[in-house]
Amino acid sequence: MKHILKLPVFLILITLIISSCASSPESKLVGTWKANRVETDFDEKYTTPEMIRQVVEMQKETYFKIIDDSTLIIMSPGNTHETSWNLDGETKIIAFFFEGAPGVSNNLGTLDNEVIVSESTTALGKITIYYEKE
Repeated sequence: MKHILKLPVFLILITLIISSCASSPESKLVGTWKANRVETDFDEKYTTPEMIRQVVEMQKETYFKIIDDSTLIIMSPGNTHETSWNLDGETKIIAFFFEGAPGVSNNLGTLDNEVIVSESTTALGKITIYYEKE
């Protein structure tokens, strides 16, 4: 009787071990990511508080879905783009590529624990967006 009870426990344990080993870093990124926080460091000579507010709101309206280990959909008001993506295991940089320009890499951001941090420099200054998975 004891052997019958040990078998289900053993099978559950083996299943948990196998499933935890099979989970890749890429598969953990699957889901919808939205901007949680947006920081700007703009030159105040060229911007107004209203302009900064508009830029921040526009960034918060853009989000993306990682469908699987190669498909990324970027959604912003009025636009949807389907791309391919990859994660550099060493640098944790997530890059995406459009079908028409497969050799051109675009930096989506850097994975930092459970957050994707996207930094870019514009004519107005630097903007940093912190994306969190829903």
